[in-house]
Amino acid sequence: MQYEKNYLSLLFLVTIVLISFTALCSRTFEGSISLIRETVYDTTYINIFVKNAMVRVDERNTKHRLVSSHIVDIDKEEVFALSLSKQLFAKLAVKSPCKNNPSLTISKTPNHKQINGKTCYQWRVRDEQMNTEVAYWMYESEFDFFAKLLHLLRRTEYSLSVLSAIPDAEGYLPMLAEERTLLRKEKLKVRIVSIEQNSQSNRLFTIPSHFKSANRPT
Repeated sequence: MQYEKNYLSLLFLVTIVLISFTALCSRTFEGSISLIRETVYDTTYINIFVKNAMVRVDERNTKHRLVSSHIVDIDKEEVFALSLSKQLFAKLAVKSPCKNNPSLTISKTPNHKQINGKTCYQWRVRDEQMNTEVAYWMYESEFDFFAKLLHLLRRTEYSLSVLSAIPDAEGYLPMLAEERTLLRKEKLKVRIVSIEQNSQSNRLFTIPSHFKSANRPT
């Protein structure tokens, strides 16, 4: 299974669920969030489901066909990738905290704009080796869920997101991400299209009993 496919943007897509907490002024959000990820080649549709400390991310392609599913248990510090077509699952490795990437240049700028009624400040992360610059529009809040989730995902074996390298990110949420080359050619944009507060079934966050593990025995 190609679990690592598009994993760089997965970290952002999962952490974006925190927007719902600030929008609803609640520390116990339960509901769903829909996003659209756009590149020069295609459009991907993301559905994120949240219940307590559980997060599920379903990703669909341009034809709205399901291509990947991930389940994250924040409290247990576990991340699972699912293959619904093959009825398999894999537990992603969670390693010790990563060292800082010396090729990154981080700038927390005073630039700001309103997004969904929130004042967001631009944080820019430049990676010379990857020929990439990412602009994150961050909203400051007192909600601490983001830091815990980010701390977990940055330690998974496929996590490559430059967001994990930003220092002192506790209490900040990314409302929008725009990825470009160093020559300013747009590569990726992720935007929210809806946030809904509703009841979520526990089955969404449970690996089906008939699924087999794809992890190698230890």
